[in-house]
Amino acid sequence: MSTYDDGHRELRELLGSYASGHLPETEADRVRAHLDGCADCRAELDELRAVVRALGSVDVSSFTDPAPVPPGLGDGVRRAVAQARADHDADELGRRRAAADERRRRSRLRLVGAAAAVVVALGVGGAVGRATAPEPPQPPLEAISMEVGADQQVTVESADLVAHTWGVELRIVADGFAEGQTFQAAFRTDDGELVPAGEFIGVGPAPMTCFLQSAALRQDVTQVVVTGPGGRTVLSSDL
Repeated sequence: MSTYDDGHRELRELLGSYASGHLPETEADRVRAHLDGCADCRAELDELRAVVRALGSVDVSSFTDPAPVPPGLGDGVRRAVAQARADHDADELGRRRAAADERRRRSRLRLVGAAAAVVVALGVGGAVGRATAPEPPQPPLEAISMEVGADQQVTVESADLVAHTWGVELRIVADGFAEGQTFQAAFRTDDGELVPAGEFIGVGPAPMTCFLQSAALRQDVTQVVVTGPGGRTVLSSDL
């Protein structure tokens, strides 16, 4: 089962309450049904039950003052969340690229098969022939210059547009997006409308590559903007 399956994630989050006996019976039935078919969750439940048993032996009266929060805990959690989101986005991009590569491979195989059929037909007719399948053309990249907004620490290594039949794509290689903050990209059309092109989480000084896609057509867009918290402009380019 996929790590990012919503149903699996929801049931996995209930394991702690299930192990401690704090789930309503209807929810407990759902968890039991899930455990029958999920070895990973059964293993995690065994670990949680060991923790519950250990907690049961703790004398809470021996604790007078709450333990101090370690310094930097909040920043550490935010960094971990931002990195997890970036890893997930990178995995999703990798899956999309792999799917696109697989579609191109199958297309080439179909073309090669058709070419082989032509060769066989020519051979039956007494002629000798050969056909090759052309490589599918790659969309051209249109390099653009991105202007960095005031008080921003972003450094852009490259920025390109890709005109597709279904819309336009922005590809950015940059660093310095504030760690843990959410950024949005959009294209402004010639009628003034802002068409969203997706969002991403900053990872600080680490370089990152973003592929941001919009349904607006290339010939209709006049500007691309990337905004951050509070709607402040981080990057922009007049097209």
